[in-house]
Amino acid sequence: MGVNLSKEKLMNEVKALKAKYKVKKSVIDGLCEAIQELEILQKELSALMNGAKAVLAQKGFTESARAIFDHCKDLIGATSGYVALLSDDGEENEVLFLEAGGLPCNVDPALPMPIRGLRAEAYQTNKAVYHNDFMNSKWVDFMPAGHVVLKNVMFAPLVLDQKTVGIIGLANKNSDFNDDDAKIATSFGELAAIALQNSRNLDKRIIAEIEREKVILELNQALSDVKRLSGLLPICSYCKKVRDDKGYWTQIEAYIHEHSEADFSHSICNECMEKYYPDMDTPDENE
Repeated sequence: MGVNLSKEKLMNEVKALKAKYKVKKSVIDGLCEAIQELEILQKELSALMNGAKAVLAQKGFTESARAIFDHCKDLIGATSGYVALLSDDGEENEVLFLEAGGLPCNVDPALPMPIRGLRAEAYQTNKAVYHNDFMNSKWVDFMPAGHVVLKNVMFAPLVLDQKTVGIIGLANKNSDFNDDDAKIATSFGELAAIALQNSRNLDKRIIAEIEREKVILELNQALSDVKRLSGLLPICSYCKKVRDDKGYWTQIEAYIHEHSEADFSHSICNECMEKYYPDMDTPDENE
């Protein structure tokens, strides 16, 4: 048999072996069970690979998280759920998106989502938790009016530096959630945490690049200002006019004002005061 045979073809091969060689039923059952497990494993690996691709795509976190959530939800068989991040004050879930699974949900998305109930256990333990009869649980009173009906729920944490910084919420699986589902959801939570860290690193890099460009512009401007008055200036020995780049002679005040940010205020020094206004008292330089 080739390794690329489909599940149906493998089953047919097993049945043919049973008919041809009269293989024991226990052996056939074992082969069938192995084929079923192999199919499940292939689906899990495929979903995880697709989730990893969403991380490597380096898109915005909301977009990556949505792709990871969809692969996780479809693999486990949930129909509803969301991805949320812990607020800066550590008191609430901030929902990025909500999938109602076609069920009516009239909850105002602006309503706060405090960290409490079963969700709080996932935050506190850094582990996936689930409940298969949620509408009869002690936490149902925490649900706001108009919330989608939850047959069962699971919360898988997004853990960074040993702290849960967000949650993947899953709900309304046709059958019960189990420990295998929790392991799968945990893996997808790890992928989402990596995507979140990548997104934050990318944001920091963008901010650093913007700051670097700003500093470069400021340095270039400062260098340009310095260069504007550098080098030799042709200046008249008598009237002190300065010759500009076009060969025109201008007052030194006008030249410096044009080539820098300096302004002038005119006064008379003591020597000129004595020379041109000898009858006036010369002010003390220290006054």
